[in-house]
Amino acid sequence: MTRSHSALVVGGGVFGLSIARELARRGRRVTLVDRQSPGHAVPAGPSTAESRILRCSYGTRQWYSAMAHASARHWRDLEKEAGRELLVPCGVIGFASRAPSEPADADGELASLAALRELGIPVEKLTPQSVARRFPGVADVDLDFAVYEPESGVLRAREAVRALAESAQRYGCRMLRGTARPDGAGVRIDDAETYTADVVVWTVGAALPDLFPGLTSARAAHQVSYYLDSTAMPCAPGGPAWIDRRRGLYGVGALSARGVKVVPDVETPVGAPAPAARPELPATARSYLRGRFPALAAAPVATAETCAYAAMEDEEFLVGRHPAHEHVWLVGGDSGHGFKNAPTWGKYVCDVMDGTTTVHSRWRLR
Repeated sequence: MTRSHSALVVGGGVFGLSIARELARRGRRVTLVDRQSPGHAVPAGPSTAESRILRCSYGTRQWYSAMAHASARHWRDLEKEAGRELLVPCGVIGFASRAPSEPADADGELASLAALRELGIPVEKLTPQSVARRFPGVADVDLDFAVYEPESGVLRAREAVRALAESAQRYGCRMLRGTARPDGAGVRIDDAETYTADVVVWTVGAALPDLFPGLTSARAAHQVSYYLDSTAMPCAPGGPAWIDRRRGLYGVGALSARGVKVVPDVETPVGAPAPAARPELPATARSYLRGRFPALAAAPVATAETCAYAAMEDEEFLVGRHPAHEHVWLVGGDSGHGFKNAPTWGKYVCDVMDGTTTVHSRWRLR
């Protein structure tokens, strides 16, 4: 039996829910398909993690800075609708660390500073001494300067996804549990029933390369997040989340009993073993903590989690029609920075599908 729907969205992560909710708000009859309920814990991914940083610093790529800033407003609106905190307003600090025999991080943090000022997004440039003075527990060793975004913060990711799902349902979106695979122009659910719709949107994250081989250059990637068990928390609530691009690390203060989150910003090969039952922080990350956050230097790792996502070589998102089926759309390539941008990105994707805007070349299917 084949059923028809006005819009069928496959994938209940933050991209899929943002698109489904927006389509429902625009009067479409929407069904969203996912094998798990929104905010589920397995498999691990950006939409099931405890936290994601919302920052506007993107170097010279101002389009993402503007998107993140707009998304912060959308998240706060959803927060009011949900009646609970989703965006922790702790600020975000970008460290411009020194590296041996290399100049300051002019292409990263300085470019971000200039871009945010041009866009009118609140930002401050801090000296090493002012960093140490304003944020106790943060050492200024090997630091050239820092870029501080006082209005940015940390999203309670899993809770935000659940709030999106609740809102989408209030607008009439139907949730359907099941495993979906492409079946021509339709969607086959649990190898039993095929569904069709006026519009079919595939937002399946890291599964995109497997379900649509050869249609995009997206690849499945992973990162491992480590949670440190410590009561000495220099990046605790009330202090900023932090990013150090030069050293390839970022972190979030303790939002729960899990502890402080520290993430080496490196991709783990697809198929790599899951974190050990008693994981240990990589030596380079432990060394970094000894210098930048001395109070965390010896903090043991309590837990670790693997976060899977679809990565693009240029780290740009993607949206486009399936080459063989005009009403089928592929959306993804979050590249590890899609979560915070999802509300604004979802509206843009819906505008593209409605024909009120065209896809910018940077986001075309590739």
